[in-house]
Amino acid sequence: MHYLKGLRDRTVFIVGSRKNAGKTTFLNYALNHLRAGAPLGALSVGVDGEAQDQVFGNPKPQVRAERGDLLLCAESALKGADLHCEILNVYPFRTAIGRPVLLRALRPGRAEISGPENNEQLSEIIADMRRHGAGTVFVDGALDRITQVSSYGKAAFVYVARVEPDNIDSSAAALKLIWAAAGVPRCRAGEKLPEPVFMIEGALTPGRVPCKEVKHGTLVIDDLTKIFLSWQQWTELRARFELRFAAKPDLAAIVVNLYNVSRRDFERKLGSPDLAGRLIYNPYEVAN
Repeated sequence: MHYLKGLRDRTVFIVGSRKNAGKTTFLNYALNHLRAGAPLGALSVGVDGEAQDQVFGNPKPQVRAERGDLLLCAESALKGADLHCEILNVYPFRTAIGRPVLLRALRPGRAEISGPENNEQLSEIIADMRRHGAGTVFVDGALDRITQVSSYGKAAFVYVARVEPDNIDSSAAALKLIWAAAGVPRCRAGEKLPEPVFMIEGALTPGRVPCKEVKHGTLVIDDLTKIFLSWQQWTELRARFELRFAAKPDLAAIVVNLYNVSRRDFERKLGSPDLAGRLIYNPYEVAN
């Protein structure tokens, strides 16, 4: 659990490979192991306000709060929350499920966390949590919202993957890409870069890669959340160019939840002992 200590007093985005990857389960796990010290904060992005997941029909997991935890909930969800709390702020902006409410738990309980609709609101809420004493702030996110990670200079993110027999190949490729991208350095001011230098603003897609006649130089990418390439395309790109990121959130951990897949079979698909050695497998089964 040493990696959890590195999350303390940071803004930590938890992003997943798919729906029901295990993001909220990991959030509860991390909260449970980091409560010594400053109060913890938790909010979400991309919550649609339904009691059950439309795809799988599973009840949405709730956050287990302890006394002193700071949570952001939608006002419409407070009636069903098993939580005695103090209301700290009701924000003026609205979401599809009502206004966000910042609360402090006064005793242990459960609640469904919610979040704002844009980065400006997200920044305001996180700053408000800090003003109310929060040390570590967790943002339970989604893959299509990972771009918010890059808005916070000292933020970290945890990637949670659900691996099953039908997605073992794509999961292995995705993790290899994330791991390789995490090793690309940030562009430093005044750094001498191999010419020509291509600044890629926004999404890096196959159509935006310099033509194959260009066999050297440097690509400066906004951040790793903007990469929309396959593992093979990324490998080919690295063979041609030096790569840099304009902004670079820290990859704190990769959590892999295996379902009907053995660790040995998955690591054979990865083909990378260095990456395999850094994965955290089903941590909730070890301790909770």
